[in-house]
Amino acid sequence: MKKGLESNFWRSVKLAALAIAIPALLSSCKDSGYGDKQDVAAASCPEGFGWSEGLVAYLAPDATMPTTMSTSANDCEFNQWSWEAFVWANAPIDGTPRFLTWQVPDDLIANTSEVPRTSLLRLDAHMKPVHAAADANNQDSAIVEADGSMLIGPNGYPVYASIHMTPNYFDTIKRNLIATGAYESNPNQDDYFNVGDAIVKATWYRLADGEAAPAGAYTTKAEVPVLQNNCTGTNCAVVPSGTYEVATVALVGMHVVGYVENHPEFVWATFEHKLNAPMLADNSFSFDPNVSDPGNYTFYKAGTPYSQQALLVETNTTPATVSFDAATGKFSPATNIVQMNRTGGDTQPGGPSNIAAINAASQKEAANFPNNSPMQNYALIGTAWFLPNSYVTSNANWASLNQSNAIGAISLMNSTAETFLQSAKGQQGNNCFECHSATSFSYQGIQPKALTPRRIAISHLVAVGSPYEVPNTLPVKAGGSSVTKPTIKK
Repeated sequence: MKKGLESNFWRSVKLAALAIAIPALLSSCKDSGYGDKQDVAAASCPEGFGWSEGLVAYLAPDATMPTTMSTSANDCEFNQWSWEAFVWANAPIDGTPRFLTWQVPDDLIANTSEVPRTSLLRLDAHMKPVHAAADANNQDSAIVEADGSMLIGPNGYPVYASIHMTPNYFDTIKRNLIATGAYESNPNQDDYFNVGDAIVKATWYRLADGEAAPAGAYTTKAEVPVLQNNCTGTNCAVVPSGTYEVATVALVGMHVVGYVENHPEFVWATFEHKLNAPMLADNSFSFDPNVSDPGNYTFYKAGTPYSQQALLVETNTTPATVSFDAATGKFSPATNIVQMNRTGGDTQPGGPSNIAAINAASQKEAANFPNNSPMQNYALIGTAWFLPNSYVTSNANWASLNQSNAIGAISLMNSTAETFLQSAKGQQGNNCFECHSATSFSYQGIQPKALTPRRIAISHLVAVGSPYEVPNTLPVKAGGSSVTKPTIKK
């Protein structure tokens, strides 16, 4: 993306403000220093004198993602890495968060029929995909982004998603695209990412005209898809029309995923805006119509019962239960949600307290960042990883690694990205690796055929432009709208 993604939060940030960082801090932004000397179990977390004060170094324009992680790193160190990577990815570069300057899926495949992109962020609606044949005996959710049904905001607009890749991550994906045949024909079937590669997956709440953003959230202008109804008889589905309009969006969630030393599976961290929804202690949530929260949140109305009829109600249903007004682009009813596991179900010694302490220290330090940084208003939910150097082909079991092998936050889900796949009490174990694995495209029933497991399949972006790509459609009650000529509506 170009420099047009400025917001009121970042616009007046001056690089001169970074000059106050002492040389030691500036050098630390190159490497988090999780070496052997710090590998003993932490007596307290965060570890290291002045750790949180060092976060400011990742605001530097030339800062790089921290990558040092020893084979004996502990839970505290992984979660500290998550906040370091979050600050690095969101650092304002000439007024634009760093991750918004990276390449996006649209850059992977040239599409002459698509509306030319502007300098603005372009978003897609988060919708539950249906890949496999209806009678296929498999888990279609296991081979797609784990984003569940559409999350409908209180104003009727859907939550949107965007994906952003660092240069080498992008280049590696492009060398292995299914659409070009490279996934199958690449002579190097273990062509894979490198240490330092990263990807960000962000979720965005579209604001209605005159609507205030969630307090302290980062906001920007974005192109959002104009949606339409496609109907056959009484069966209707909402699809993007090819038309875009410009709206203000607020950042409500973010996965920060990075390849660090000894962890080729990538370390997976997720953050949420602190006012998204009620956040429950790990492994404590269960549906109960007699329980509710008295507070109002972005995606939860005060007093909504924690019942299956009122909370986390899926929208991808047959028959359709969601209505869509093509004239306004709004859906109903709105979705009320909770974050079932506020620290991702972290099972490591002291895991939940580690995350709470790191959040408190990091948010306090972010409040001192230049220009009243929005980063102070986001919280780490948790971090997940595999055993060191296990996602390598020299390990006989590399292709079978999945969510059951996750360490740390074993129930890691973002309430705005995997809303309906969260693990309730007694069901712990759903996490990022449930969908992101070497076998992403090798399940029976996938059209047109099952593909050979490869390490690169841990990223679903190799499916861009192919029949394996996530369909962007949602069943809705009967309605209709004519196809709109692709354009950008101002």
